[in-house]
Amino acid sequence: MLYVKHGIKSVSVDEIAAMLGISKKTLYVHIRSRDELLQLVIDYSLTQFIAGLRKLLEPEEHVFRKLGHLYSYIIKINRKVNPSFLPDLKKVNIGHFRRIQDFRNDQLFSFVKSIMEQGVQEGLFRPDLDLKLVYLNQISKIDGGVLKGSPGYNQTLFSDSIYKLIINDLIGMTTLKGHQEFEKQYDELLHLIDGYSQCNFQKTK
Repeated sequence: MLYVKHGIKSVSVDEIAAMLGISKKTLYVHIRSRDELLQLVIDYSLTQFIAGLRKLLEPEEHVFRKLGHLYSYIIKINRKVNPSFLPDLKKVNIGHFRRIQDFRNDQLFSFVKSIMEQGVQEGLFRPDLDLKLVYLNQISKIDGGVLKGSPGYNQTLFSDSIYKLIINDLIGMTTLKGHQEFEKQYDELLHLIDGYSQCNFQKTK
């Protein structure tokens, strides 16, 4: 996970071996190249991401809370990714980069689509929504890569603001029935992100 946290170019094989508690020579007995190591990191990260998301969503029944948990979770994971990771990955191995993009466009989208379709069936969301466009719009907000590392950037505050933008966007997609239900849950939904911030990250004062 050092690659994800610090960026590919900032992490040496020696550091990877040290983290695993083995020598570099032993590491190369099991892994032949950096590309192979990157593939293992990506496989592990995506598997863990999906497992965590399923564990979070399966007990929840209500559409709006499902979406709140889903976007909070994505934002939480995004905080852990170094801004240079994807640009570095694109330069180092375009195949690995495309795999992550495909994952986002297919598997991750399928989670959002399933919840939104449930909302349409329950009369909470309008049936004329372009669900892929909705998803891409929300993900583009979360990415916000150009702001990371800029002067005065506060990761937690920025993430909280993006989450609230997404929640407020959802209001405009609801039916009259959905809007009324959304209003009842609005305060609870806004504060879902707080649990992720407090449990996983120290807030900047």
